[in-house]
Amino acid sequence: MKPWLIIVVILSFAARSGAQQSEPAEPSGIEQAPAPPTLIGQDLPRGLLIEGAGPNYVTGGIAITQMFTDNAELTNSNTVSDLSYEMMPHLALVHSGPRLSYDLGVAAGFVVNRTLDQRNRATESAAGDLSYRVAQFVTLRLNDSFMNTTGLWSGLNTGTSSTGSGIGAVQQPSSAVLTYDRFRSNSALAELSAQLSTNTFAGVRGTHSYTWFPDGSSSPVAGTLYNDQLYSAEAFYNHHFTARNWAGITLRAQRFDLEHSAPRTDTASLLALYGVNIRPNVSLSLFGGPELSVTVVPLGIVLPPTPFPHRLWSPAAGAVFSWQGHRTTGGASYTRLINSSGGLSSAVTLTSVEGNVLRQVGSHLELGPGFLYAESVPIVGTQTIRTCSGLFQFTYRVGRNYLFNGGYARDQQSAIGTNNSASANRVWISFSVDFLRPLGR
Repeated sequence: MKPWLIIVVILSFAARSGAQQSEPAEPSGIEQAPAPPTLIGQDLPRGLLIEGAGPNYVTGGIAITQMFTDNAELTNSNTVSDLSYEMMPHLALVHSGPRLSYDLGVAAGFVVNRTLDQRNRATESAAGDLSYRVAQFVTLRLNDSFMNTTGLWSGLNTGTSSTGSGIGAVQQPSSAVLTYDRFRSNSALAELSAQLSTNTFAGVRGTHSYTWFPDGSSSPVAGTLYNDQLYSAEAFYNHHFTARNWAGITLRAQRFDLEHSAPRTDTASLLALYGVNIRPNVSLSLFGGPELSVTVVPLGIVLPPTPFPHRLWSPAAGAVFSWQGHRTTGGASYTRLINSSGGLSSAVTLTSVEGNVLRQVGSHLELGPGFLYAESVPIVGTQTIRTCSGLFQFTYRVGRNYLFNGGYARDQQSAIGTNNSASANRVWISFSVDFLRPLGR
């Protein structure tokens, strides 16, 4: 597995598609492009821009999905195949105004499994991104994303994708340890930013994320999975020094807590950021800097015999490519930094490469691939977990309100230096009835 080769292929696909049927041309004489998402704490785009909807609209519907997997427990032996069904109504409200803007979405339904019927349960997800101009040059941004589901169903686009801003690649908690069992997660962000001059912005940002395994889930590869929490506080300064180029600096402190008084890790880092708007809807961002971690183990906790660094200096670095348009949306990122455990027994040094492309072909079909490659190296412990996931999915629209969605995904997880590994294949097909109503006309 060569992650950099995968990322080049994905970007080449996007660039070729854009050349064949380009996005709207950049207006001539443009004076200032928006800051790249990474510099302002936003995620990679996940969905196409909706044409003809206007700045204010409501959309919703219901999706019914059938999925087959050949290893429903993601085990390395005695695999069990299963056929499962999901029914998921969803609703979203989008508003864009001179002072207040928001993108709110919610989905709630249930999953039924033919073989593993003990996994039958309700599932919910919700996401919201709100920006409010407190004063002429001061903006408050709030973002939250909640999910209560099983790992088997997470990450799929079955007609409920959102174009919300999300939480950026630098702030996101780790989701690199796979489990097909039940989990809950929530990530929240609050940010206050101010425009100090025509080309200068500064502010403070706080995030809180948690991952909870309510059924005492475990992974055949990673072992027992631990509930974890991430707290983060940042102060940032961004400067727009040419029509396309941005630079910034971020001072950040983080705390990684695990349940049962497991090892706790605090980090401090100083990141320099650079971003370039290749086009108004295409950007590339780079970041890097030193990161110090301090790990404390409560008295009475039994540790593995291998010593671990209580204080560790390490580099934090990454690159993020983002493209959002009406016919092509996608992105790719590389990050290396200390992150939450994702279910492991301590905070980890996470190296990950991920990306996605969604391309509209004709007037009815959307399709594209996505991938994730990650290595999680626990600060306490020696068991490095490697995760590889790839998928290809499509959406075909029949008329204005009916959609067919389907795809294939393969997940693989292994413990480095051992023969302990597990993999699974997933195939799904979905039918949904959707509506979209412009508001304020």
